[in-house]
Amino acid sequence: MKSYTIFQKSDDETVNAFLDWMRNQERNVYRAALRELGALKKLRPQYMQQKPVAEQFAWIKKMLSWKPAETIADHLLQVWLIRKHEGMLVSFIEKLGIEHNGHGVVDVLPETLDADKLKEAVDSLFEAYPAGAVSVYLHMFQNQTEEGWPELQAILDNDERITIK
Repeated sequence: MKSYTIFQKSDDETVNAFLDWMRNQERNVYRAALRELGALKKLRPQYMQQKPVAEQFAWIKKMLSWKPAETIADHLLQVWLIRKHEGMLVSFIEKLGIEHNGHGVVDVLPETLDADKLKEAVDSLFEAYPAGAVSVYLHMFQNQTEEGWPELQAILDNDERITIK
């Protein structure tokens, strides 16, 4: 699932929590995204910056759900996952036995995933993190290879805890 589709199908609570965190913790990234998204519609950055936060969030979600904004959506989700949810990333890949740099960044991805380890890793994420954040992460992880992994796709398609279908 592409990043713009993740935004199309994510619930407002998850997107608003994501945008609120970006706005408060990664202010420069948030402003740059606002500027870049505005440029796609030929809007001045000041136009959106002067809007109330709720209107900004609704507009940003709408824009990030648009295919031409895919690169911006990818970048924002990566920043959010790596900086806010590093623990989730590290926990997941360690349970799968994948080598990483200590911060959840992987150089070499496996060709297959062990189904039992994967189930255990997914279960542990849902126990420790909000379902919306876990759902975003699992979809983004699936995007890391061209074809993804059939074992993970089965979970994304069938696990009732996944909030993005």
